[in-house]
Amino acid sequence: MNKAVATTVFCIIPLLFCASHAVDTSQCIAPLGMENGLIKDEDITASSSFDHGNVGPHHGRIRSEINGGAWCPHTQATPDSKEWIEIDLHSVHMIMATETQGRFGNGQGVEYAEAYMLEYFRPRLNKWIRYRTKTNGELLKGNINTYIEHKTILDPPIWASKIRFIPYSSHKRTVCMRVEVYGCKWSDGIVSYSMPQGDKKGGSWEFYDFTYDGHWDGERLKYGLGQLTDGEVGPDDFKMSFHEDNTQGWIGWRNDTPNRNNKPIEITFEFDTIREFTAVHIYTNNQFTKDVQVFKEAKVFFSIGGKRYKGEPITYETFEDCIIETPRNVSIKLHHRVGRFVKLQLHFAARWILLSEISFESSPVSGNFTEEEELPESNTPSDQSANVLSDNKNVISAVNSSGSIGQYLGMVVGFFTVVVLLMVAIVAYVLIQQRRYKSSPRPSQIPDKAALYRTPSLGHLTTTSSSDYADYAVPLQRPQQPPRTPPDPQLFFPKPPSNPPTEYYAATDVCKPHFTPPPPPLSTPPPVRLQRQPRYVSAGKAYVGP
Repeated sequence: MNKAVATTVFCIIPLLFCASHAVDTSQCIAPLGMENGLIKDEDITASSSFDHGNVGPHHGRIRSEINGGAWCPHTQATPDSKEWIEIDLHSVHMIMATETQGRFGNGQGVEYAEAYMLEYFRPRLNKWIRYRTKTNGELLKGNINTYIEHKTILDPPIWASKIRFIPYSSHKRTVCMRVEVYGCKWSDGIVSYSMPQGDKKGGSWEFYDFTYDGHWDGERLKYGLGQLTDGEVGPDDFKMSFHEDNTQGWIGWRNDTPNRNNKPIEITFEFDTIREFTAVHIYTNNQFTKDVQVFKEAKVFFSIGGKRYKGEPITYETFEDCIIETPRNVSIKLHHRVGRFVKLQLHFAARWILLSEISFESSPVSGNFTEEEELPESNTPSDQSANVLSDNKNVISAVNSSGSIGQYLGMVVGFFTVVVLLMVAIVAYVLIQQRRYKSSPRPSQIPDKAALYRTPSLGHLTTTSSSDYADYAVPLQRPQQPPRTPPDPQLFFPKPPSNPPTEYYAATDVCKPHFTPPPPPLSTPPPVRLQRQPRYVSAGKAYVGP
């Protein structure tokens, strides 16, 4: 079984629980090209024009005064107006704001739209959708004159490749418009997500995905995008979303509904192309005093074609937290798994699971991939869309969502593990080398003791009968040298004089009585007479020692 275990440290600071998004909505506010010309004239169309050459759709650029200075439809605006100006962005963008302006016409224009509506198109939807705000409103505020612009922040944002502005008027009137859109390219690559619709808590709290723009089929949402990908997170206390306007941010499910019966919640994400995934971030609530807790386990499945999720899932296990009720961002490493469909299975730890945002870290990959074959219905469990053995899974246990701390601790532990392994390898290598050194035959480096204690006159030592002294009895094998002859004693001792001194002869005169030695030569100092004490006195005579 393949297991990857990573433990993170729970952090008390609430700021560490803020969500991490692949798209930073605060930076997704750039103009998309109506004013600066990035959007070409051929990408701007309209349902009709009063005069195409003078007030055609390509003149509907904000802060532009070319020709008539705006786009003017052929018919007047009414509550049931069908006129529109369309912008083709060619790829899915996240549109965060729109801006409108009337026709100034160098002071000659008097037409503007007091209100307007939006419609948008996305390839996965394959139809035009009327935009609605979080309060379920369709009308957006327009202009009050022909020259002052008005910018509207879209809440929720729009994911679209095409967008239309539809002028509106409560009474029939002539309108003209200049427009701009703000946002950024949708780099997450999420085309849609499908899941069960949320549940109600009590009689007044509805944890629904109100901004979902896909198909609502009974109790399941399909083919659209909504609150889970809008870049906004819910308040810390889910009750606040029902007491304040425009703060609804939580989608919730409970485990005791008749059709669920404590089964996990499944959310399936479809992407624009096959991608390599590194992480998923799930922003979840943990108000355990209100029967809301972080899911106890999450399983992540991957598929190329969306029909079968083969291969082992990534399993993420959490510990129960009944201390801090602050929402947190749970980050799950996906280990560079590849797929175009990703399915999340979230298992209940309490009665309720509340989610606000889910984002992925991924990048497109190129190559030839084969879609999985769909299994027969009889072999596919009704509550499991993935054919995976439970024993073959990547298990990741964590305390909270702060993945950076866990990564850091994992790096530190890995570093010290490598250091210990290197030290053990070095010690083992040294011991092996010492054993080899002791066991290997080699010439002795100790000098021959027989040669150290041998003198030239003793000659060669003979080998004793005992083997213990064999090394000391055998001399060194040295080349034979001729025997050395003792030196002549005459070289060391002087020759005696040929004639003895004429004054005396030691053998005769010294031994004679009353001999008086001759005085020493003048070069010899006179002897010093020592004052000796008598050694003994006998018969009145004192005898002095020599």
